[in-house]
Amino acid sequence: MSPHPLSRHICVTTATLLILLGGTFALQAAPFIVPKSLDIPAILPPPPAPGSEEYRIDTGFLKNARATATQEQIDRGNKASHDSIFDFSETLGEWFNPKDLPKTAALFEKVTDESKEAIELAKHYFARTRPESWKESGDKENSNGYAYPSGHTTRAFIWANLLANTFPKETQALHKQARQKAWYRVILGRHFPADVRAGKLYGQFLAKEFLKSPEFLAQWPKACKEMQDTRKAAHASHRDKGPGVPEEKPLIPGL
Repeated sequence: MSPHPLSRHICVTTATLLILLGGTFALQAAPFIVPKSLDIPAILPPPPAPGSEEYRIDTGFLKNARATATQEQIDRGNKASHDSIFDFSETLGEWFNPKDLPKTAALFEKVTDESKEAIELAKHYFARTRPESWKESGDKENSNGYAYPSGHTTRAFIWANLLANTFPKETQALHKQARQKAWYRVILGRHFPADVRAGKLYGQFLAKEFLKSPEFLAQWPKACKEMQDTRKAAHASHRDKGPGVPEEKPLIPGL
């Protein structure tokens, strides 16, 4: 028996709706970048080979950084280990927070997720073992993964470069905070200097990849406007000035 015309109409309408919704969901889920497509050895040089002069210098710098670190630096480093894009409120001001910036928070959540995938691919490609010194810190952070490049440093420079795209006058201050995050990874003994140098290089590269992505650029202007408008409102109420990043002078070449 043939189906009733009305039933056939409902089925067609439902199928069409599912196709349209599926297309919408697919569009929303489209990645900003595709980490698996990255040519990692073309982006990053290999870490120092064990036994090489570069390796001797790398490990020597780590030992010296650990030996000269103050307790205040170690405490700040442990705090910075639990990092977020909104750590940059230290540079930008109290207005830079997820409550007042929901669009920005959502966009950077996706940026961070895709960045983590890119970082893990690079870490597993080079498979450099972490320095044993991280175990001496007493912090409960999980540091059992590979060391090269530094994930915290990579994220810090992705975030700093993207924020500098919105606030170019703050570029120097944003990069200063990113360098500080990198320096803490060394004085905590969780990374060799070469790891954080590679993290800076990788973060700068990935930030450019995001800024070339049509999917990212479709959402970026809304986040930029939200940040700029919120900062203007904070400026009007004198809430725009951040506490500032402590003055440190990391001696790692290339940072």
